[in-house]
Formats: sequence, C-alpha cells, structure tokens
Amino acid sequence: MQKIALDTITEAVINHGDRGKSHPRLYEIYTSLVRHLHDFVREVKLTELELQQGRNFLNQASHHTQEIPTGEIHLLTDILGISELVELLNDAHRGTESNLEGPLYVPNAPERQMGDRLGIDPEGDTLFLSGSVLDLNGQPIANALIDVWQLNSKGLYDIQDSSHPQGNFRGCFKTDGSGKYTFETVVPIG
Repeated sequence: MQKIALDTITEAVINHGDRGKSHPRLYEIYTSLVRHLHDFVREVKLTELELQQGRNFLNQASHHTQEIPTGEIHLLTDILGISELVELLNDAHRGTESNLEGPLYVPNAPERQMGDRLGIDPEGDTLFLSGSVLDLNGQPIANALIDVWQLNSKGLYDIQDSSHPQGNFRGCFKTDGSGKYTFETVVPIG
C-alpha cells in the first residue's frame, strides 16, 4: 500500500480503480478534475473550517425543494460560468452564439405587446429596458422573439412565490420592423 503524503495523495486518488480501462473518457475528466481541485486546495491553503463551509454550501445548493425541485446545482454552474463556457466550446464549430435558458425557465410565457409591463410588484422600483436585435452582420431582425423571465423585487420567480400570479415577470415580445424592443419591469434582486 502506497504511503499517503502531500506529494503522493493526488496520484493515489487518481490511480485507484481500473485507471480508466472501463470508462476512458470519464477517467480523463476525473483525472483532470482531481488534479485541478488538489492544486486549488494547495494554492489557497484551504483550512478544515473552510472545507466544511464549502461542503455545507454544496449540500444547500443540491437540496431539493418544492420551489426548486432539482436543487440549485444548475444555477451554480451558470453563476460560475461553466454552463456558458461549455456552450461556447461546443457551439464554436457550428458558428452559432451561446444562449442559456437558465434553471427557472418555463415554456409558453404569455405574449406581451411592445412597451407592456412584464409583471406586477408594487414594491419594486421601475426599470425600462430597450434594445435592438441584430444579425451577425449588424442588420436589424424584425419580429425576433424575445423570451424574458426574471425575479421580482424580493428575489423570487413566480414559481417560487405563490402570492404572485403564474406568468408574473415572464413574457414574450417581438421586435418591431427595425429590430427594436422595449418593455417595463422592476429592478430584480438577486
């Protein structure tokens, strides 16, 4: 049995099991993840208390609730930029641009008219949003569908707050003939 020490622990962790014979790609990913995590722990000199705080954070993020049935790991990968990076890596060869839905997307948002208010929230500060949708050559795109969802001024989506009507702060807008859009909402808290 190999003696575990600061200079041998990473290889000991990586080399247990069949060393990727049964799942080469999974082993490649696992090996890189372990090396990077061990380097991170060494770099920041992680303490036992900080490790426990990290464990508690990950346990909370993975906790399933009625409001967020899948937990918030999906949201965590979005916040850390991992979801976007994976999209960018995989879309680069297709010539498309990345566009993440996010973890609290709900299909079939109500269609709204240009300039409409997105949701009801008497406590929220008003926010006006406007912009243009352009193609890759900078030309406006008429009738582009803009699907918007956001949280309210308390930091909750409609599916998390039963006091708000279904579809509150969700809506689909179409750009005008010159690719422009505008609507009213509230400043979200996040």
